[in-house]
Amino acid sequence: MNGEGYDMDELIGKCITGEATEQEKQAVREWCALSVANQKHFDHAKLIYEKAQHDNGYEYDAEAAWKKVKEKITDTRVRKLSTTPVWRVAASLLLISVFSYFLYWQFFSTEQLQLASETTVTTQTLADNTEISLNKHSDVEIVYNERKKTGVIKLKGEASITIKPDKKVEWLVQTDELFIRDIGTTFNVNAYPDNSVVEVSVIEGEVHFYTNHDEGIFIKAGEKGLYDKFAKQFSKVAANSNVIAYKTLEFTFNDVALGEAVNQLSSVYNRQIVVSENLTACRLTVNFTNEDLETILGIIAETLTLTVTDTGTEIILSGDGCL
Repeated sequence: MNGEGYDMDELIGKCITGEATEQEKQAVREWCALSVANQKHFDHAKLIYEKAQHDNGYEYDAEAAWKKVKEKITDTRVRKLSTTPVWRVAASLLLISVFSYFLYWQFFSTEQLQLASETTVTTQTLADNTEISLNKHSDVEIVYNERKKTGVIKLKGEASITIKPDKKVEWLVQTDELFIRDIGTTFNVNAYPDNSVVEVSVIEGEVHFYTNHDEGIFIKAGEKGLYDKFAKQFSKVAANSNVIAYKTLEFTFNDVALGEAVNQLSSVYNRQIVVSENLTACRLTVNFTNEDLETILGIIAETLTLTVTDTGTEIILSGDGCL
């Protein structure tokens, strides 16, 4: 049995309303299995019918719609339809054939994109020139509605996001229960699942950092917003100037403790760097732009009179101490 001898639209209508017999359901299943086009027709009919019935709380009046269609048909004899639910479905299916493109564009014009980064930083530029740079061991799912010009970036891990001031899309970043609404800016989100605190650092512009149950905080350039997952509290501190160094390879160390500088370098270059205990508090003032780790450590060693030893598994900085 493959649908032969059946009015398939009528059977589809019965299936959608739950009135089909087991034999009729089997006929529809076999008909759908005959081709991808058949399956798509059934799925599309079901989606549109459900949308018409439930979307935004509006109940679709299939009989009224059918009446309007009949009024537009001239010089054609149309037999009287029964008012059973099956024929109401049939009226809906007729409208589907006429307005399917419009309804699809209206309700389902969304695009999805997934990005992931394992051991290297990955950068992706979206169609509206929004730039997303994923730090190591991070991933995002991007859902974009072309009609509404809205998009959601669902993040696990860390990412730097740059949205142009003349943005054409209203972007919302989501990580678990937290949301970051852009106000035209460049910002960084650190939200690895195992971390107890989510950090949002703003490099340019401003963002709104909040949950559905807490209006949250507004974060401006040079500030870092924090959210404690356990206490469920927001706070703000000064942002680290090197927060997106994993993307830019630009470091600004201005009277920074050597131990802190080394931790940042170790994270970006993925190498374990050990500093002798007597050196961790040494102060460092120096800038680096797109330099390799060997060059950076060489300059630091020369500046502070240190010795650099690479054992293969770790890099050791040693010396007599700071002057």
